[in-house]
Amino acid sequence: MKPSFDASQPCLQARQLERYLGSEEARVHVLRGVSLTLDPGTVHAIVGPSGCGKSSLLYILGLLDNPDSGELLIGGMPVLSLIDEVASAKRTELLGFVFQFHFLLEDFSAEENVMIPMRRLGKLSEKEMGERARHLLDEVGLGAKAKRPSRHLSGGEQQRVAIARALANDPLVLLADEPTGNLDSINSDRVFALLTRVVHNHHKSLLLVTHNPGIAEKCDWVHEMKDGLIMKTTENRPKPAA
Repeated sequence: MKPSFDASQPCLQARQLERYLGSEEARVHVLRGVSLTLDPGTVHAIVGPSGCGKSSLLYILGLLDNPDSGELLIGGMPVLSLIDEVASAKRTELLGFVFQFHFLLEDFSAEENVMIPMRRLGKLSEKEMGERARHLLDEVGLGAKAKRPSRHLSGGEQQRVAIARALANDPLVLLADEPTGNLDSINSDRVFALLTRVVHNHHKSLLLVTHNPGIAEKCDWVHEMKDGLIMKTTENRPKPAA
């Protein structure tokens, strides 16, 4: 699969995003000029109290909402000016989503769930979709359970299927909303390790919203939000030797 983005560019760039919610009489300024750059092979955490704008930011970065002003580029391509139909196609091609709850179709097999985004994109044959789904399930350690209905998988296994599904169209950016929030500590660590391995090995970027400080401190970058602003950014990656 050959994505249509410029590999020399950052995976994602957000510049001065502003977002208001509510009526003119009771407007809430939920994003106040947020800027963010996600380079290939990096994992970013967004942390902050409830209501600080984390979800609003994630919706805009995921092309699920539009800001009132600002710029958003994915792979160097401006995406906010796209018409709805084109934006939807680019969302399917360039972005992968992982949520706190896996949202699998319970009566579908693991393989069939992973094929859903590929069917939506419509670039592969039935045989190619099946082969890619099985390959991705192998990557997340579930190749032997590809044909099993998702309702017969454990919670940790279901979330790993959700990660394989998020990777189905070889996206440039992964966006995750509390991806380990519904798992015990062992499965939480496994899922996070899997996500970071995929990002680092395949030069993607991951932005996750989390309330788990243990997960956040393992990310390459931590962005602390408050009142619609990124107040502080911390790099956790070891510095190269001089």
